[in-house]
Amino acid sequence: MRVTEDLGIGVMVRFAVPVENSFRNLKAFGLRHCQFAGVSDAYLYGAEGHANTRKLMELMDEYDVASCSVFCSFPDQDWNRAKETVGLTPPATRAERIARACRTADWAKELGIEQIAVHVGYIPEDPAGEEYRSFIRAMRGFTRFLESNGQLLAYETGQEPLNILLRTMADVETGNQRLNFDPANLLYYNNEDPMLFVDALGDKMVHMHCKDAVRPVPGEVFGHETRLGEGGTRFRELFRRLYERGYRGPLTIEREIAEGEERNRDIRNAITLLESLKRECGAM
Repeated sequence: MRVTEDLGIGVMVRFAVPVENSFRNLKAFGLRHCQFAGVSDAYLYGAEGHANTRKLMELMDEYDVASCSVFCSFPDQDWNRAKETVGLTPPATRAERIARACRTADWAKELGIEQIAVHVGYIPEDPAGEEYRSFIRAMRGFTRFLESNGQLLAYETGQEPLNILLRTMADVETGNQRLNFDPANLLYYNNEDPMLFVDALGDKMVHMHCKDAVRPVPGEVFGHETRLGEGGTRFRELFRRLYERGYRGPLTIEREIAEGEERNRDIRNAITLLESLKRECGAM
């Protein structure tokens, strides 16, 4: 059916591994929801892309897998040089990446997917600077393209302080801007308290990455991911606050460690925690 459910628990499905393997793993966890990420050229372009996409749709039906979101990924991003290389902010790669994001959005539309999520990168802080203004012009064009497709742009939280994100959304102006809320990223990048984002933008959150982390220790730039519920996000409290504010979107578990038994165990623990929180809120 490929129909998503309220507060559907799922995982990331990345196209770096065979999709059918990911679907088998998804079913082994007792899940049917996912967020697609890193869609490869083999699905986006030409006759091969068309054939692979048709096969993907058949597999989604066969395994009863539902997805309401595609996370845009771009080649040549270097997370050790994130400010210069990540997302849609670097001027040198912006046009090429927006073109790819638009193609990804058209591909998602074929699958009936309305949410297009992206790490936009480190947004320039000076609102009067040309770097910021050119970024806003590009984002306005991109979100208008998505609007014409009947789609939403979901900013992945993490690198942007709340005031800059709010200003960016106001300056872009289009009404289809939302959030892919990742509370762990806010700690990983040593940003503000995730609860501030819930209070300020809870009504704009359409997708949640269920992930946890701690802030960087002195002398380190980035924090460290933890098992869900064991970091500094106050995940249980965040979940309850979001639910009270009316959030009923996807709950996508993201555990960014190597595939294997530890990762599988952590995903199962996350499923148990999320199911418990849903029961406490009366959502199960």
